[in-house]
Amino acid sequence: MNEEMNIYKLLDQLDEEISNGKKVALTNKIVVDAAVLTECVTDIRMNLPDIIKKASQIASERNKIIGQAKEDAGTGLAKAKEKCDEILTEANEIAAKTTSDAKNDAAELIRSATEKANDLVSKAQAEAAAMIEESEVVRQSKEYAAKIKEETETRCRELLEGAKAKSEEMVTSAQTDADDIMNQASEWSSNLREKTTTYIDDLMKNTDEMLVRNVNDIRKLRSSFQNMLNND
Repeated sequence: MNEEMNIYKLLDQLDEEISNGKKVALTNKIVVDAAVLTECVTDIRMNLPDIIKKASQIASERNKIIGQAKEDAGTGLAKAKEKCDEILTEANEIAAKTTSDAKNDAAELIRSATEKANDLVSKAQAEAAAMIEESEVVRQSKEYAAKIKEETETRCRELLEGAKAKSEEMVTSAQTDADDIMNQASEWSSNLREKTTTYIDDLMKNTDEMLVRNVNDIRKLRSSFQNMLNND
């Protein structure tokens, strides 16, 4: 209240100085003491109520609050992006390893089947050669050897076809698993980005609402102060 009384006195002094100023001939202008006016204005500023000073301080802090909110938002986005990159990198490594293991298993299966087929052919040829003799024995041996050879070749084809089919199935399964891993990682990454964006939007919205409330409070206080001055 003392600060308000001082302001009233200073305003009265300022008004008195203006009223006592000398008029300039043929104009509406007056000559006043600039030093006295400057001193009155300085004293008025020194005696401003705390509520006006607080309003000025809040206004000056507005940019700092908004800047901090933007900085926090940028940090959140950077961390989310870094986490997404780590997830995608790990998913790629797992998918590549799964596919590589499947291909290696398939190659080993084909190699084993080929080796077994070659062994069967070698044994069949050895048995056929041992049975070859003169006359009827030779004929029968040749027929039997041809039959064994045909059955062996059929068995070898079936074995190789089965091995190839199994290897293709293993590679397809591994690729499917790798695709599933990539899809899950991509979905998790997308959810993380969405949650981060929502958090940042909420942060900016709350900051703006707080600033609006402060500004409205300042306007109400300023209006109340002006009404007090007008009533006095």
